[in-house]
Amino acid sequence: MDKSMSKHSNEGENGSHMIQRSRGSVPLYFQIASVLRERIRSGQYPASTPFPTEEALRGEFSVSRGTIRLALEALHRDGLIVRRPGLGTFVHERSDRPRTLRFAGSIEELIAHGTEMDLLITDCMVTAASSTEATELKIPDGRQVMRISGLRLSGGQPVAHVTVSVPETLGVLLRLRKGGTYPPIAALLTEQLGQVIREARQVIDVAIADPTLSTALGVAIGSPLLRIRRTYFAADGSPVEFAVSSYSAEKYQYETTIST
Repeated sequence: MDKSMSKHSNEGENGSHMIQRSRGSVPLYFQIASVLRERIRSGQYPASTPFPTEEALRGEFSVSRGTIRLALEALHRDGLIVRRPGLGTFVHERSDRPRTLRFAGSIEELIAHGTEMDLLITDCMVTAASSTEATELKIPDGRQVMRISGLRLSGGQPVAHVTVSVPETLGVLLRLRKGGTYPPIAALLTEQLGQVIREARQVIDVAIADPTLSTALGVAIGSPLLRIRRTYFAADGSPVEFAVSSYSAEKYQYETTIST
């Protein structure tokens, strides 16, 4: 966070977008990317036109160059802007085609792929394991898990709603807090706790948006969702994480490449 910042930045007639600088708020670059994303979606920044320069955006939002670059990288990663060598940055042509979630490679690449988006934790608690959690994590009925709910963010916008469950003994060591933004839990298990993840099993199916998912993803109740249920296993074969990610089926599809 840029400690020198003391004022707020607001949008005009198209809606007010307050940039929050208080401790514990969503990171500034996420907020700025969210404002810029809305300008692209509203047509304020038309497709194929030059995008504002880093200097112009620094002046508008009164933030560091690093913060602006993080916001621009989020927009680029999400396909909203394109960089043309020698010409500058432009608003990408929009398409009605669903965005594709692609993965091809190893477990290491799977975890690294997940770090392209951050996890904003909306709830985190130690609680009794559900029957599904007990089965996936191979823990006795009645034992507790650390259950984490949150949003995967790209460019400040929610891409997926995620519920992650880990054994209580591992979860408490992660020291997660509600309202915090983190890398994927699988990455934290590896980096902070030294868990060597050797295998992941996933099931992809279709679910229906309930009121919680409807609010989180901005879709109507009853809308179809692309749901990915994934269980990660350590080197000794013990499950260390069970995650359920829900994406809007109207905006996302999943592509996997399998090779020898």
